[in-house]
Amino acid sequence: MKVKIKVCGISNEKSAKAAKDADFIGFVFYQKSPRFIDALRAREISNVLQDKQKKVGLFVNADMKVIQHITEYVELDMIQLHGKECIKEIIEIKQRLNIPVIKAISVSNADDIRFSRKFEKCCDMILFDSKAKINDLPGGSGKSFDWNLLANFKSDISWMLAGGLNIKNVKNAITETNASIIDVSSGVEKKRGVKCEKKIKEFIEYVKKN
Repeated sequence: MKVKIKVCGISNEKSAKAAKDADFIGFVFYQKSPRFIDALRAREISNVLQDKQKKVGLFVNADMKVIQHITEYVELDMIQLHGKECIKEIIEIKQRLNIPVIKAISVSNADDIRFSRKFEKCCDMILFDSKAKINDLPGGSGKSFDWNLLANFKSDISWMLAGGLNIKNVKNAITETNASIIDVSSGVEKKRGVKCEKKIKEFIEYVKKN
């Protein structure tokens, strides 16, 4: 099984070039995040991406006008919603922008996996991430959740595994969940919010080989 890779939190050209073999590149448009990037920089960085790579914009409870402006300005291929967006909001985004939507689900127990089912008819992909603690920022926590919760998970739409993935645990994560798409962020950083080009290259190469 060929596993696809998303590198999230890209914020400069060097990191983008290091991730040239990734299938998805994630830009974080959430100002409270240490990986935040504005639309201008994202558009500039897009110039060094491969044509085959999908540009994913991450938003957290953002205003529709903001999402639309950034999506059109950066020419995003997909939108990732990492907040408390409801089905009605997701449908509005899809209707207005005609773009695939990924809904992030924070996981700590089996109820969270079941909760994801309600989004299957309105989203194009589900992303399972570890649940942030109170007052923590969503995503990029460096912590994983119990992968056994996804051991027998089946869905009519694609899904992606995130949450504390790194070169040391990604093989086990894929084996236990049978994930066909994985999302890495903190696992390829030298410090919080700062990507390491060497780690990015090594992670992608390792996943592609294994």
